[in-house]
Amino acid sequence: MDPRPSSSDRRSPASRRSGTAYDGTLVPPPLSVRAPDPDAAGAASGPMRAVPRTAAGPDDGRGLKAAFRDREHMLPRERLDRLGPSALSDEELLALFLRTGMHGRNVLQVAGDVLRAYDGNLRRLSQESAAELERIGGIGRVRALELTAIFEFARRVMMFSQEVQPVLAKPEEIVRFLRGFILQEPTENFYVLPLDKKLRLCSRVQRQNLRVSKGTADASLVHPRDVFREAVRVDASYVVVAHNHPSGDPTPSPQDKRITADLIAAGRVLRIPLLDHLVLGDPPDLRMPDGSVDTTAVFDALPRFVSFRRSGLVSFDP
Repeated sequence: MDPRPSSSDRRSPASRRSGTAYDGTLVPPPLSVRAPDPDAAGAASGPMRAVPRTAAGPDDGRGLKAAFRDREHMLPRERLDRLGPSALSDEELLALFLRTGMHGRNVLQVAGDVLRAYDGNLRRLSQESAAELERIGGIGRVRALELTAIFEFARRVMMFSQEVQPVLAKPEEIVRFLRGFILQEPTENFYVLPLDKKLRLCSRVQRQNLRVSKGTADASLVHPRDVFREAVRVDASYVVVAHNHPSGDPTPSPQDKRITADLIAAGRVLRIPLLDHLVLGDPPDLRMPDGSVDTTAVFDALPRFVSFRRSGLVSFDP
């Protein structure tokens, strides 16, 4: 994203005061150090196609060793040991998880069937339910459950933070914190981050309560009372909200702009300022020219996103 200069960055001299800075911009002090305001008191991808069990052909069932004679005479596990995980193809990595094939088809062929069922789209595959995965030949109930557990574990790794309550003072820090929550969701989900006066996630926040709305493939309905309920409960000083666009395009919609304006107004009434609204899109493509994945960049890569404050789409100034 190449954001336009934010109108909030062009502050009047009266607004240049000491205080907390979000994304390089001073924000209003929290309620505990502010004088009361007398006027404020009143105020999806389509359905997955199943791959049928394929009848064994003349070359089927020949075994993995024969299948890999053209790949440096190494099985996937041997390639993993000698070359590292980034050297393996998607098919080989999935074959390692599946471990064995089925009658007439080795595990590499079964892994290929799974990937072709989703046109090689790993994101769609990771969003699938165990019931849908079972429909693919060679994937029974146990394997389907194991795959969904692997995908969930990967999501939790992405959510891991060394800081229990991270500082969220820039859009990039917020996107990095939320990417594990949001990126694999097939529908729009709306998240609220209550922050303390130092722009840390409030210590009393329970992470399972961060999501306040789960919508359809192209819409998420949210009301200001849902957004600020948790913020009031944990005595937050500020709030940041974010949601995803399953289409992968983070361009805000007219509805997104209306919701942001409503939340800014509600935050002024409650004296819990809304600092930003982020819209997240697709993650970056980390595939190398040879088809391998740059695993060293996985934890630093951020999805495309739009910051309402940074782009100046709405005014956050009082």
